[in-house]
Amino acid sequence: MGLFDRLGGRPQQGEQKQVTPEMMRHEIGVIKADPGAYLKQYGYNIPEGMADPKEITQYLLRSGQVGGNKLQQVMKMFGR
Repeated sequence: MGLFDRLGGRPQQGEQKQVTPEMMRHEIGVIKADPGAYLKQYGYNIPEGMADPKEITQYLLRSGQVGGNKLQQVMKMFGR
């Protein structure tokens, strides 16, 4: 289960929706290693070769795959 699932998804039966600092560090490391691949596994359409986080973010906003509210939620998490 990825970070996006834990943030916006519903807990599955018997699952607690608790994210530890260790889990966050791991997920952030995975995202930093290959942000496009990470997002693709959750159904986002990212062009091949696109790896810059700012470029990916702008692409997701322009293509309508992510709305401003979701972006604000993520940015708040990262303290930006």
